Amino acid sequence: MFSKLILCVIAVMAFQNANSQTFKQKMTEHTSNIETVTISNDGKFMATGAWDGHIHLYTFDSLGNPVMKSTYTGHLGAVISLSFSANNKYLVSSSKDYSSRIWNIDTPAKHKVFNLHLEPVTASFIDPSYKYIISASLDGTIRTTNINDPLKSKVIKLSGPINDLQLSRDKKFFYAAVKGGIVKKIETAGKNNEVMSFIGHTDEVNALELSPDGNFMATASNDKTIQIWNISTGKSVKILNGFEWKVTSLKYSSDGKYIIGGCNNGVTKLFNSETGKLVSDFNDLGKNVRDVTFSRDGKLIFVATLMDGDKFGAVIYNSGVESTPVSGTSATKTKPSQAAKSQPAKTTKLNGSK
Repeated sequence: MFSKLILCVIAVMAFQNANSQTFKQKMTEHTSNIETVTISNDGKFMATGAWDGHIHLYTFDSLGNPVMKSTYTGHLGAVISLSFSANNKYLVSSSKDYSSRIWNIDTPAKHKVFNLHLEPVTASFIDPSYKYIISASLDGTIRTTNINDPLKSKVIKLSGPINDLQLSRDKKFFYAAVKGGIVKKIETAGKNNEVMSFIGHTDEVNALELSPDGNFMATASNDKTIQIWNISTGKSVKILNGFEWKVTSLKYSSDGKYIIGGCNNGVTKLFNSETGKLVSDFNDLGKNVRDVTFSRDGKLIFVATLMDGDKFGAVIYNSGVESTPVSGTSATKTKPSQAAKSQPAKTTKLNGSK
């Protein structure tokens, strides 16, 4: 009887160890809510954006702990999303002040401002050629703008506000989360040439991301689910359940084997993207999760959240898993969008500053 009890205790401990989060660190440098967090393609930088318009840039010490490098100021409204360029030299921010900005990481005082939209900008990133900044807004437009000549801007008008935007690996298509819970696949070369609609969510889609291999898309919704779609057929292939409230954000691991999703009740969930099974919950140290991301090796999870005691910042967890980047891809996130995933052979210098 005693031996059976010992075996039961060991089994329960093993289950808890495999399925519970491991806290690593809190980050409390911000003085207002963090809305977005992202990691550079090379894993050397992390950036966070907050409601007060401030952006914090971090490097990592030898133990993997974030160390504040600099603060970027200039936005007059909340920073909604951040994305690193593929060469890790630039950081692009989107804001509720209707603008996007390109920041030079080495000389942050030199940055370019793009006031192109009529409502908050929900996603923006530099395209692989480094000639254009691509942005999406609640005004229902996608803009592809010449970085050095902002008057040259191609506009695609959609049927409603855009919550998130991604560019396909071959640069031929946009994937846009449009009000009403629908994601549209649109040709980048056309004015509004819709190729396909992804229909299945029953409420708003807050975030989307293409898998590192470019074959699938994951979407996070107010309907308390994450769905995984085949981008060729437009069919939903998996539904990740278990959330108790709106799913605000998501992120693929760099090898595409895992997905994390952040929920408005403070819970972040880690799933195996291939099986759809829940791996772990991360839920003891925050509330109102706004964004999530992986470290490049998958070992850490960064959660932008309002922490207990009303402290503003991010919580870092040990994920319990590892990932290896897919060959030929580079992952940037940010909420809601990422920079394009292929690197050009030659780096183009962005001229001009503000």
